[in-house]
Amino acid sequence: MLPLKKLLNYWNRLQHSLWFVPVLCTLGGVTVAITMLWIDHSLKRSWEDFFWLETTTNGAQTVLSTIAGGMITVAGVVLSMEMVTLSITSSQFGSRVLRSRLGDRTTQWTIGAFMGTAVYSLVVLKMVRKLGEDNFFIPHLSVMAAILFALGSLMILLYFIHHVAMIAQAPEIVASLASDLRHSMERIFPDKIGDPPPQVNSHKREVTEEEWNALKEGVAIASTREGYIQGIEGDDLIALAIKHNLIIQLPKRPGDFLSRGETLARVAALDQIDETKVASAINDTFFIGNNRTPWQDVNCSVHELSQMGVRALSPGINDPYTAVNCIDRLSSALAQLAQRKMPAANRFDPDGNLRLIVDCQTFTSVMHAAFDQMRSYSVGSVAVSQRLMEGYQRIANAITHEEHAEDVLHQARLTMEGALEQPHHPADLKVIQEQYERLAKQLEPLLEKVKQAQADQAPVDEESDEEGEASGEVIG
Repeated sequence: MLPLKKLLNYWNRLQHSLWFVPVLCTLGGVTVAITMLWIDHSLKRSWEDFFWLETTTNGAQTVLSTIAGGMITVAGVVLSMEMVTLSITSSQFGSRVLRSRLGDRTTQWTIGAFMGTAVYSLVVLKMVRKLGEDNFFIPHLSVMAAILFALGSLMILLYFIHHVAMIAQAPEIVASLASDLRHSMERIFPDKIGDPPPQVNSHKREVTEEEWNALKEGVAIASTREGYIQGIEGDDLIALAIKHNLIIQLPKRPGDFLSRGETLARVAALDQIDETKVASAINDTFFIGNNRTPWQDVNCSVHELSQMGVRALSPGINDPYTAVNCIDRLSSALAQLAQRKMPAANRFDPDGNLRLIVDCQTFTSVMHAAFDQMRSYSVGSVAVSQRLMEGYQRIANAITHEEHAEDVLHQARLTMEGALEQPHHPADLKVIQEQYERLAKQLEPLLEKVKQAQADQAPVDEESDEEGEASGEVIG
């Protein structure tokens, strides 16, 4: 039986495929057709009292064949409209946004409705036949159901046309990508891979000298596949480490690219192990694909929004308003992230033994992914630079951890310096400078706390260094 997270990974892939829902609807059409035919055959009654249900053999065949042919034709039209929309979206906003577009439920269910109705009508049509000289089997209820399904599909088509006109707009695409980012953040932060040991805070527990030395002398596990890491089965790694008494270090995280033969893990074996079996088991815990997904990679959705904003600022498109929409959504997401607990790098088993060391997503890395490129391309637009400063202010208002203040102020300082280097109007530059000064004043108390904490820690570090030099020991 496949582990739950592998099933979730496959389910996530199916959700963003254009064919899955239509196939389900097609199978559903066959099932409903068989059920309705069984009901018609079981009743075996005349429907003369219900003239709107009664039909003839020729009438039933004509209605069903017309519905089946019409539904297949309209399904082809819907697919053509979808392909045109995807082509325009890709050329205007970049190919990254197609992942979100392919997962659009309205499009999937519209195609599925027409395919399901067409298959239903074909199955029922097969059973409308002459049984004898004066004996006919006419599924009156099934034919009426086909008519109702066809009417329902036409209503869905009207909504689909409206939907296509709406989702082709840049703000709707940005909102869809932002929704994926929000869901990704809710799954990943905080990331619970392994329980913290009893009476030990996993965020403060450091790796000991013996554990580092064991990892340095450990075995490097090579990847047997090539592609992007879409997810890692953390619970399976913990279970594997407990079973073989291992410490596993992961230098890669979801979203990184792995080449065949590249090191995906280092293993410190405290007991004798079968390296081949352990290497195969560790490789099985990695989900590798041709593209990145937001399942365990929050930067995937961040990069999609950032790329859309950068393309909007390119000279060929020159659409600063779309870039502003992207900045608003990114800053809103970072404001939520600033209030969340960051995952710990060191993961433990229930007995408090170190089992896993991972390369975690941090607030700093997400800030760089969100704003580095956007900031570089926005220097020529005062409006976008000012909106960036407003976005930093939004994040600053939500900060609950002092160490995040420095990241926000760093991005704001670079944005201001980039704008000052451009030949903008002095009045516009003054606005940006004032925004930066207000932000710096607001973050000053938090920065002072960070400096004080570093000052308190410095004497301890110096004392530790002196003891290490005196004893001749170097801690990894």
